[in-house]
Amino acid sequence: AVVASDAPAPPVLILGGGIVGVSVAYHLALRGVRSTVVDQAGIASCASGKAGGFLARDWNDRDPGLGALTRKSFDMHEEVAKTLGLASYRRFKCRHVQVDGSGAKASGAKLKNLEWTDLGVRGDELMGDESTIAQVHPKELTDALWASAADRGSEFRLGRVERLVYDESKDGSTKVVSGAFIDGSHVPAEKVVLCMGPWGSVLEPLLGCRMLG
Repeated sequence: AVVASDAPAPPVLILGGGIVGVSVAYHLALRGVRSTVVDQAGIASCASGKAGGFLARDWNDRDPGLGALTRKSFDMHEEVAKTLGLASYRRFKCRHVQVDGSGAKASGAKLKNLEWTDLGVRGDELMGDESTIAQVHPKELTDALWASAADRGSEFRLGRVERLVYDESKDGSTKVVSGAFIDGSHVPAEKVVLCMGPWGSVLEPLLGCRMLG
């Protein structure tokens, strides 16, 4: 669904139509919260539609906090893949291949498990198996998440985010975000979620703080 320029905005405005923004819309929709996703190019138009979709369960375990989050994310990808019937989701083995850069073919037999290549290969190491490695096509994932969110009332608005809108708090002690200007039109919202990836930096001067990531 596409929001007309004069349509009222729902309580949550999500700026960015990639996997993060669409995932936020999906999980809000599951909880009965409507949202409008805004993007100047469309859903999954950049990296979220073209990346490798590689998933690793335990590669961040050295950091307890990040490791727990990574494991949770890995499990959620499988859950969503089953719920939405994603054909591209799969589990597989992953190997680290060592090469010498020469591009020369090995003089002897090909290395075990590396029958698919022999140019400059000197060794390999298992990095994960079907219990820890998975892959899903990012565009299929993002499109399916959005279709589910849209079925539950979420809306999409094609447009360029120009700036955020602030109001004074009730006690006048601070400012709160109350919407955004999109292609010259003020779109009000109770909450604004920034999911603009590397393009979020364009809002730094307006936010008055550095964007992390």
